[in-house]
Amino acid sequence: MTHFLLQCRLSCVVSWRVYALSILTFLSLNAFAQDDFKPKFGVVDRAAVEMTAFPGDSSAAAVYLYDFGEVTYRYDDIRGLVMVMESWIRIKILKESALDRASIAINTYEGSGPENQEMLDDIQGYTYNMENGQVVRTAMDRKSIKREKATGKYYAYKFNLANARKGSVIEYSYRRITPLTVRDKPAPWSFQASVPSKWSEFRITIPFFLEYKTTMSGYLPLYISEQEPTDVHFSLSKLNGRGVAYRFVVKDAPAFVNEPFITTESDYLSKVNFELSVIQVPGEISKHFSNTWDNVEKTLNEASWFGVELRKSSFLKAKRDEIMQTAKTPEEKMELAYRHLQSHMKWDGSSYLGSRDGVKKAYENKAGNATEVNLILTSLLRELDLNADPVILSTRSNGRFLKEIPLLESCNYVVSHVEIAGKEYFLDATQPYAKLGLLPEHALNSYGRLIPKKGAGRFLDIKPQDMQTRLEMVNANIQPEDGSVKGNYSISYAGYEALRWRDKYVKEPDDTYHEALKKRSPEWKISNIAVKNKSDDLKLAVNVACDFELEDENASGELFYFNPIMAGRWESNPLKSKERIYPLDFTSGMSESFIANYKLPAGYVLEEMPKAEMIMLPDKAGKFVYQVRQAGDVIQVNSTMVLSKTNFAPDEYHALQEFFERVVQKHAQPLVIKKKAN
Repeated sequence: MTHFLLQCRLSCVVSWRVYALSILTFLSLNAFAQDDFKPKFGVVDRAAVEMTAFPGDSSAAAVYLYDFGEVTYRYDDIRGLVMVMESWIRIKILKESALDRASIAINTYEGSGPENQEMLDDIQGYTYNMENGQVVRTAMDRKSIKREKATGKYYAYKFNLANARKGSVIEYSYRRITPLTVRDKPAPWSFQASVPSKWSEFRITIPFFLEYKTTMSGYLPLYISEQEPTDVHFSLSKLNGRGVAYRFVVKDAPAFVNEPFITTESDYLSKVNFELSVIQVPGEISKHFSNTWDNVEKTLNEASWFGVELRKSSFLKAKRDEIMQTAKTPEEKMELAYRHLQSHMKWDGSSYLGSRDGVKKAYENKAGNATEVNLILTSLLRELDLNADPVILSTRSNGRFLKEIPLLESCNYVVSHVEIAGKEYFLDATQPYAKLGLLPEHALNSYGRLIPKKGAGRFLDIKPQDMQTRLEMVNANIQPEDGSVKGNYSISYAGYEALRWRDKYVKEPDDTYHEALKKRSPEWKISNIAVKNKSDDLKLAVNVACDFELEDENASGELFYFNPIMAGRWESNPLKSKERIYPLDFTSGMSESFIANYKLPAGYVLEEMPKAEMIMLPDKAGKFVYQVRQAGDVIQVNSTMVLSKTNFAPDEYHALQEFFERVVQKHAQPLVIKKKAN
């Protein structure tokens, strides 16, 4: 019975909107009044083959007509306890761009020995086309199935569905057999894909000796959610007994669109994930996999690749002594330690928990992963007698951090936390051009968990301490007679705008940014470009200035049309979807201002003063102010857009969409300069 001896480890669930925590207590929502759908493999209705466009989404290149998966368990003498996954997929191909869906590759894991090998069998497939007014079915040639080595111990089963073309319906099915020694949980089931799905169904029958926790995430409601007790039978009699059969269905799921202002796709897809909680085989094994945050902290503090490395700080004593001789306050100690690691260490770009070859070696090599860089920073801060601890978190691309589910593998990043006189600081020395306390945008993902040297840990809000700030200014003379605008332009980058600019241009030759500036405004003739504070003082903004000249070949001496928002103009609304079911995440707040003074020559006036605009989002979430004034022979233009809130719910989408649309409209509004009548 050694096949039941599954290793205990901390497992990963990446999901966000959790509305069920245990599949054993999942409430049944039996859909007595709802329509069911149970097609037959090898038989397709004529309407599906004749379909030329999907009514729910005319732009769809394909649509899942049926996406079905069912997991059961069985026991065999060679592999022990195995999961059996039956899959059945039926797809309508509407456009030629979706023909690649007729070429299928399915990966399997094949470790050493049959007890560590997945199997794939019973592969079948058909293609359906309209020919001479009839539905014609073409069976897949089973001899075309190829098994190829992928990477490591993974192999790929590849096959093509014959005669597939635009308008075809394709379907295929297969059985995957996975020993629990390979994987102890079903793969996550997603009810959504990059194309619409009419019917996505997942079933699982769980025997009495297994318990799973589940997280169901996403923003689509379950059309059917059923559970019922059932008998389970195995070739090994002691495993026979009762179980629970579950059925989950999502109907008419729209295509998942990677819309702007989200974290990562996995946070928004509607799906169900499983984690093994208990395995209890009579007379053999009783093992609980449930975890707590206290256990996570204990694991980390005792881990050779984390807590043990954090306590290896003797190599930092010389730097500690140097800082102690210079710094007079705790804040100065913190800043000098931070600046030292910023300049001494180079982040290799990788994000995962743990040190590979040890922090001392990373320090000597002046390079390491994010965990190594910030563990060294934390150790140095502790050597300076500061209250410093590491914080584990999940980066935006890795998915949401769930406080409710204590899983170590859901975290992939480390920053340092310092507390001085009741004030908290977050430090990340992987960013060479970030000012003290400015975490990189990829780390701004709601929460982190403090792993203290002593005592219990706690959750911390990971929120931006700065905004994306940009201020642009123009001072120019307008010459309607030759259609020219000549003057000077300046732009100031602060907060995350400054960090982005520095990351991109500090190490580049000046010409690189000069060319980028010219490409941004190709109609300008730019000269005398000057950049101040590229990286001298990271607390201050980057400032760029230049002279420019703009000529309109179609201008006349009587009337001169020009757009006064000469830089930083919002030319299109980033929120284009009519509806949105997902929340919006802007990472950090935004502040964009444009100020201009245009001097008119004698004999010219502004034909009509544009109406001033002021828009306020509810709860002071944002504002837009636009105003044009004339003082003597000078036209003054001021446009300010501030978004102070970073997260918006779906029901706030339309107000935000309208907000941006008004910005675009005002930024597109021209001014008309005319010659005074004699």
